[in-house]
Order: sequence, then structure tokens, then C-alpha cells
Amino acid sequence: MRSEQWKVLERYAKDNMDKLGLHGWPHVKRVERLSMAISKLEKNNVDHEVLKAATLLHDVAKYIEKGGSSEDHGEAGAEMARKLLRTISFDEEKINLVSHAIRVHTHREKPFSIEAKILHDADFLDKLGAVGLASIFIKACLTDKTIEEVTEMYESENPKPSYVAKHVGWLKNQQFYTKTAKKIGKERNMIVSAFFKALRAEIELGDFSRG
Repeated sequence: MRSEQWKVLERYAKDNMDKLGLHGWPHVKRVERLSMAISKLEKNNVDHEVLKAATLLHDVAKYIEKGGSSEDHGEAGAEMARKLLRTISFDEEKINLVSHAIRVHTHREKPFSIEAKILHDADFLDKLGAVGLASIFIKACLTDKTIEEVTEMYESENPKPSYVAKHVGWLKNQQFYTKTAKKIGKERNMIVSAFFKALRAEIELGDFSRG
């Protein structure tokens, strides 16, 4: 794809991501870096044009859920991406692959292409580790949840459904399709259990008892 086509694609993605906060453009760029890093370590033949386009456009419809809509942003985003890519004369077969990757990244169906699997895994990795913890507490602030409430959600087997609890569930129940992401996900989440253990200890002054 020519440089001017990428510029149109990026501009479109950024314009739509500006309607968001937490899951805005920085999230997309992190997922792009993760996608490219995974693709280099997997031994499959990856179409990097398809992967990059899908990554940049994967959350273009995320804003519809911000307004309380029950419509899946993956499904809506897949159609938005299809329409945009046709306007810049992107290859039709590649458009189908991009659309599929965007549609399935929200876990509603299993990906069949390596590009879709990598996008799914990269997007999920960005929910874990230190970035995941930071995101959880931003979400807690946005929904008036306390540090204690977040800690209890993590420790509970069945926390009451909420914006924050959904993210906590992602930390506990990882689902990956690539070996690379499984390895990195396990490493990233080592920080999570240690963090919440330390957080609970500080809340209950456990560090004082060691003095």
C-alpha cells in the first residue's frame, strides 16, 4: 500500500479514536507495536499489510459502546474498515482478511487467519501486566470505585459485574492463539498477583507487623 493510502487510513483511525479516552490512539499504537513484535516471532507467513491495517482500525467503532449501545464494536468496526479500504483501492481479498480480524478481536468467534490471531493476542496483551493494572485503576476512577473495592474484585471468585470487574476477569482468564503471546502474557501477569498481594498487605498494615 502506498504511503498516501496509509496516511488516509491512519487519519481515519485517529479521528475515530479521538472520541475515546482510555482506549484512544495510544492504545492502538501499543497494540500495533505488540502485533508487529509477535509477527516477527511466529513462524507463520504473515501479511503485514493486512495485520497493520487491521490493527490500526480495530477499535474505530469503539465509541458506539461508550454511548451505551449494545452493538458489538468489532462487528461495526469491520464494516467501517471495509468501506474505508475500498475508497483507497485496497486489495479486495485483503479487505476481507482485515474485516475478519477486526470482527473477531472482540471474542465473539474464533479467528481463522494468522493476522486475526495476532491482532486478538496483541489487543489482549495490552490488557495485562503493568499496563493492565494502570487501566484497571483508571477505570476505577471513572466509575467511582475505591482501591479496596478493586482489590476485593480481584480476590473474589465471582465479583459483581462491572466495568472494572470485566477487566479483572481478563487478568485471570487469558486466552491466546499464538505461542509468543502465551509466553509474554504469563510473564506480564507475574506482576499482577504480586501487586495485589502487596496492595492487600498495605491496606491491612501487614508491612507494620514485620517491623
